[in-house]
Amino acid sequence: MKLKNLICVALSLVMLTGIFSINTFAVTGGDFEYSLIDGSAEITAYKGSSDSVTIPEAFGGYTVTSIGEQAFRRSTLKSVVIPDTVKEIKADAFADSCSLTTVKFSSNLEAIGDTAFYNCENLSSALRFPESLKTIGNSAFENCWDMSYAVIPESVEDIGYCALGYYYDTDSADKKYYDFKRSDFRILGYKNTEAENYCDSQSVDFYDLSTGVNAFTSNGIDYFVNTDSEAEVIAFADTSAAPAIPSEINGYSVKSIGDMAFYASALKSVTIPESVTKIGEWAFENCDNLKSVKVPPTVTTINEGAFGYYYDGFVNRKYDDFTICGAENSAAQTYAESLGFEFDEAYTTVVTLSKSSGTVYLNGSLKVKAKVKNPIGKTTFTSADKKIAKVTLSGTVSGIKKGKVKIIIANNNVKKTFTVNVKKPKLNKTSVTIKRNKIYKLKVIGKVGAAKFISGNKNILKVNSKNGNYKGLAPGKTYISVKTNGIKLKCKVTIK
Repeated sequence: MKLKNLICVALSLVMLTGIFSINTFAVTGGDFEYSLIDGSAEITAYKGSSDSVTIPEAFGGYTVTSIGEQAFRRSTLKSVVIPDTVKEIKADAFADSCSLTTVKFSSNLEAIGDTAFYNCENLSSALRFPESLKTIGNSAFENCWDMSYAVIPESVEDIGYCALGYYYDTDSADKKYYDFKRSDFRILGYKNTEAENYCDSQSVDFYDLSTGVNAFTSNGIDYFVNTDSEAEVIAFADTSAAPAIPSEINGYSVKSIGDMAFYASALKSVTIPESVTKIGEWAFENCDNLKSVKVPPTVTTINEGAFGYYYDGFVNRKYDDFTICGAENSAAQTYAESLGFEFDEAYTTVVTLSKSSGTVYLNGSLKVKAKVKNPIGKTTFTSADKKIAKVTLSGTVSGIKKGKVKIIIANNNVKKTFTVNVKKPKLNKTSVTIKRNKIYKLKVIGKVGAAKFISGNKNILKVNSKNGNYKGLAPGKTYISVKTNGIKLKCKVTIK
């Protein structure tokens, strides 16, 4: 029987059986099975083979308002988009769907049933629930190992036992199964709400968004501070068309943009600061008004689908007119060219030196001061002749042998040269004639650390071994020897 005829039969049955208060029956449409209940539709099963699904908003004129028990249980789905018509996800709806990584919730979702996402072990690292949500059932997200935190709105009135931040496993002592709290999970919410109550009763780590301690909301952007004291953008709930992500929030450097952080946002442009080094999976997917993005060269990791993609209900597709702007040889260029996006070079690496040359004495050192604008990767320092001078990864030059050598400073194939003149230390005087009983001073130019001064004849010349002060005691000729930088120097002395 064709789908259209089946729907007609189903509608007829509703009319015929209405007087007997029989208001539920099942039908199949496309890849889904439905129950038609009191004028609305509930998804009861998925029969398709795609790993990415957008659940339809309606079936045969019936609005899809719920996802039934076990409807997607043990599915091989990787991502699912739940339409805004859906108000309830029932028990076990997605349980044991171990491949599921991303879920786009309905903006009108009110209830998530018991164990709805139980054992979805690869579910996204962070979930932001809609402001409409009221209840989260028992063990709803238990055993979701990749889910490291969740943002709970003030609208939530009830969170069930072990709903978030727990796993189910056997106890080594008695070999029985129990619920265990995860040490790496935290909830971001607001004080004096059900989120805080749940965390207090279940001993789950709670971060208060309203006070800005380890979690912040600013200009519609939510941030979380990780164990490395680095801030990550986790969600965007504003309607702004041009949000500017700050490089710092409350003293924490903003280092990453999380998975799906700006998913389906209305933004037309976004400012990504140079503090950011990582952009998560599908971070800007379904941003229909975003035609281009400028990625700073500091970003070294861009994960799958971060830019330029939308989901058409069956597969993830590229926007035809999307442009990625970035620096040459950067992660942005690699991402764009590997996926076939247009790439526009928007950054130029510039290397500048405070000066072009310097002097270093044997066994001494100096620091080459270089500034790099729009760097790609690490800046390298290389000595053209390591027998004369060596240079560290950070630009500190050490003199090895007398001579001149060039230090090459390079980043992104842009090079600058610093010339180093390596000299031997020397004395301010190499031959002196002095009078008796008068104090003189011998100085070392280019010494490293302490120098030791020694009289060649203590009977006629007294020398302070530490500071180089000397005095003639009797007429005659001698010398002062100096040990510094691992070498010896000598000054001839005539005493009258």
